[in-house]
Amino acid sequence: MHVLILSSRCTEEQRNALTVLRGCLEAHGDVCEALDWLSFLADSVSQINAHSRKLVRRHVQELLTEGFSALSKSEAEAPEKGGLHKLVNLCAKELARFIRDGEYELVLCAEPVASMLLSRASREVPFPAVTVLVGTDDNLRRQNALNHVLSAESLSSEPALEKTRTILEKLVEGKRSPAVKNGAPTVQSSLRHQILKMPTAVYEASGIVVNGRRIKSLLFTTDLAIIRNCDADAIFAVYPFTPQQAISEAIIKAAYVPVFCGVGGGTTKGVRTIGLAKDAEGQGAMGIVLNAPISNPNLRAVSAAVDIPVVITVVNEDTNIARRLESGAAIINVAGGIDTPDIVRKIRTQYPDVPIIATGGGGDESICETILAGANAITITPPSTKDLFRVTMSKYREM
Repeated sequence: MHVLILSSRCTEEQRNALTVLRGCLEAHGDVCEALDWLSFLADSVSQINAHSRKLVRRHVQELLTEGFSALSKSEAEAPEKGGLHKLVNLCAKELARFIRDGEYELVLCAEPVASMLLSRASREVPFPAVTVLVGTDDNLRRQNALNHVLSAESLSSEPALEKTRTILEKLVEGKRSPAVKNGAPTVQSSLRHQILKMPTAVYEASGIVVNGRRIKSLLFTTDLAIIRNCDADAIFAVYPFTPQQAISEAIIKAAYVPVFCGVGGGTTKGVRTIGLAKDAEGQGAMGIVLNAPISNPNLRAVSAAVDIPVVITVVNEDTNIARRLESGAAIINVAGGIDTPDIVRKIRTQYPDVPIIATGGGGDESICETILAGANAITITPPSTKDLFRVTMSKYREM
């Protein structure tokens, strides 16, 4: 394993814990490198305008002396003005890029501020390394998003240390392996093998279990040809026209997998959305989707009329999520463009258990960022028919 150890301002006990674990890792042939995380704070200060450096240095001192409490106070008082919050995020981005570019597989730290920066780093710029807090009480895990927490007892004896090293190796190995649905054998026909496959990054999501079925990927389309030739867990049938029963019926009949049907909420609203929702349930939809503009009373009426989950779309962070949930929304669907991860993160902070679907963006990196922010399932927009045909047509022209 390629291991990075973040250390600075550690207590003697914390330093000893890192030293013991490092010795064990190196004895097994792992490559360990130590780094003072304060260097990232220094680099970050140098990037901030000169007129504000004095204030920033004061923030740095607060961070080093007060740790989590200083950051919490800064965010509560004036998160939009930057200050310590801005400094920590800037530092976290630099740290994340360093970990990613250095291709580290395991990152260890032993004190609260380093764990906080490492937690922020994993959210700012996703990287594949496993992150571990060493020799510290479990209660610190609630304040960060590190993958694993080691207690002092796990380093107290040779057998315990060997067991700990094995656990870390398994965590890293799990990150190395490409994500798959089940590791099950694959069976396909000779003609229908060129299906549209979902990005492997979506399988890092926890999924949402709806009536006993776990859903991690939802394909955002109404194209029947794509619906019949994809490996998505479900279909997200929402389109920019007034919803029609004939369309939802055709999609539900054609699909191999569950379908979440759009029933309006913007132009289409009121009693008509209730009728469309009841029809979609009767046709066999797994859930219904309502657009962001729908009123809470209308949402409440729709949710009372059906016995399938109601998905409410959220497009900005100003949405009153509490009122949406009180009005009967079972699942939140975040479609905020480039702001999607930030919106997801805010909702997840306030509502740790609410199911969240979110748009995945343009590739694995944005999907991973959205999942790390707290999304349980990802909607994927398929390529156009023109793009899908490009490779096939190139082959035909060569014949």
